[in-house]
Formats: sequence, C-alpha cells, structure tokens
Amino acid sequence: MHFFFSLYDSLLISLGVMLLVCALGVPALSFLNAAAGTLRRKLFMVKLAGQLSRLGLMFILALTLISAGILAAAFFLEPGPGIWMEHQVFWKTAVYISGAALFFYGLYFLTWNRLARWPVLHLIPAAAAIACCKLLLGLLFLSLWRELEPMSPVHPDPDSIFWPILVQLFLLAIAAGAVLGMLYLLYRRNLDDFGRDYYRYALGLLAKWGIFFAVLSPLTCVWVYFVSRETFDPTYLILPGAGFALFLLFLILILLRIARSQQPMRHKPAVLLCPVLIWLVFTLRLVTYLEMADMVTEEEVLRTFMRDWAEYLGLTDILGLS
Repeated sequence: MHFFFSLYDSLLISLGVMLLVCALGVPALSFLNAAAGTLRRKLFMVKLAGQLSRLGLMFILALTLISAGILAAAFFLEPGPGIWMEHQVFWKTAVYISGAALFFYGLYFLTWNRLARWPVLHLIPAAAAIACCKLLLGLLFLSLWRELEPMSPVHPDPDSIFWPILVQLFLLAIAAGAVLGMLYLLYRRNLDDFGRDYYRYALGLLAKWGIFFAVLSPLTCVWVYFVSRETFDPTYLILPGAGFALFLLFLILILLRIARSQQPMRHKPAVLLCPVLIWLVFTLRLVTYLEMADMVTEEEVLRTFMRDWAEYLGLTDILGLS
C-alpha cells in the first residue's frame, strides 16, 4: 500500500502531535521548576511550577478525554477492518494509563498548598504522572511504528532508529511545553497578578528551558545515523533536515533574545511567533521520521511532499543522489 503525505497533511498531523506531547512537556517543566526551586530556594521558580501545573493538568485531562473518546468510538461506531480505531485493547490500555496520569497529576495540583512543607512528598505524584505520560506516548509511537513497519519485532531492537526518534520526540515535547508555557504566561498576566518582577523572571526562565531542550534535540540525529548507517540514504532527508535546522536555529535565537532581555514581556510578537516556529519544527521532523521509516523498509510505502519539492528543485540531481 502506498501513502502520500501532502504539506497540509503534515501540518495538520504535526500540530496534533505537538499538542499531544505537551501532555508530557508541560508537566515535566512544572516538575523541573518545582524541584529546582525547592533545592535552590527560588520562590519564583516554585510559583512558575504552580502556574504550569494548571496548564499541565489541562493537557493531561485532554489526553484522557481523547483516549476515552476513541475507545467509545471503537465500541459504538463499529469501525471496519484496517481502521485504527478497531484496536480496542490498545485504547483500553491508553484510558487506564492516562487515567492514572490524571489521578496522580490531579493529586499534585490539588495538594499544592497542603504539601508545601513536604516538597519531596509533593513531587512524587508528579513524577508518577510524568512516567505514565511517557509510557503512553511511547506505546502510541510504538503502535504507529508497527503500522509503518509491520514486520518489525514487537519490541524494537536496541539498534533500531525507534529509540533515538522517541528520545528526540521527548526532548522536543519539553521545548514545545516551554514555548506554550510562555504563551500561557501572557494569557495569565492580568489574571495572576504576581508582579512585574515575577513575569520578567518566569518568561526568561521558560525561554532558557526552551533553548536547553531545543539544543539537545539535534544530538539524537547522530544516534540515528550510527544505528542506521548501513541503510542510511540521505536522498530525501537533506531538504527536511535543512529546514528543521533552520527553523530550530531561528527559534533558539528568538528564545535567546527573550531570555537576555531585561523586559521580556515587551517581546510579545516574538512570544507569539515561537509556537509557529516549534510547529514548523515538528512538521519537518514528522516528514523526516516518515522518510526514515520508509528508508528502513525494502519497498516504498510512503511518499511525502518533500520528495516532490526536492525533485522539482533538482536537488537530487545537483547532489548526485538520485
């Protein structure tokens, strides 16, 4: 079977993926800020963790409702063979895991003031919720991987490109969580009046978190190359790879400007631009992942719009790769 992914398909799917993985990224940032703020005795970091905990709870709640909705659709709509909703066992598991994540993270959010004196005890349910989100996203990615490569083993081999791609997805999830967290701070500016100094500090800190995880994410590309060097074919990876590097660099430079600014709240257009850039980063990573999945199979099952672009621009002929 042959599948074609247009630019519209890639943009739409990547937007869904980005919002989906923020159910991991935002809670992870809340946990990191709460832990670091407690250890360093930084009141503003703890306040930021509290604000992010509310946003993280909304993402995990949405993830739980989506899983439950898909499971209900699988029962009542009676999808035919070959439809992804028919895998009721997976979606039952997804409901259990996301429900556990919602329970633990709800406990973390609702006991924010009551367990303030016992920070270690308070962070335990947050860590459990993050572990559940990681497990659920990993299982979802594995199920999609099995659809793209049905002959692959149930558990990917240690030298499979599945693992570096999954790690990069987690890193980009936290970077996306930082970007959406900045947007959330703008929205809450007049609702949570913590003072100008707090928002100056919190916005700059989220920009730094975004820079840190955005810079780490390309390192997994080296891992991908080493585990797939025998079958590695850069023909259709150069164009999306270059676009990914360009948009990621642009995002990092904007975040760096916000982080170094004395008045980051004045850079509202830059803050609004960052979600668009991270969306484009996810889009180009999605295209690259699809091309990699096609690369490890023996026959062409996927074709993305980037192939048409590369052939139209003559890049494959110029680089001598066709």
